[in-house]
Amino acid sequence: MLELVLFLLAFSLGFFASRLWFIFLYRSHPMVKKLDRIGLHKGYHFHHSMYGLTAFMVVPIALTNHHVLTTLILIGFGLGVIIDHTIEEGFVFITKEED
Repeated sequence: MLELVLFLLAFSLGFFASRLWFIFLYRSHPMVKKLDRIGLHKGYHFHHSMYGLTAFMVVPIALTNHHVLTTLILIGFGLGVIIDHTIEEGFVFITKEED
């Protein structure tokens, strides 16, 4: 039961953190999107769904050290971020920016 609660809390945290990032930065401040250089590198835009993918990449390390609860939290957070990004912008991680 504890595992399910932790998974759902982590999922909710990832989903709502991603949603708040989108709402407060991109919808309320249109200039922020033009000025956002955090996700740009050599003409490629790294979307914030990469945070969810990064959480998945840490899972094998947590499993190797027998941290099951940490693994569930990472998977829940990663899924939350990726699902929210998929709803808002589609299932993309890296896109080529037009000049």
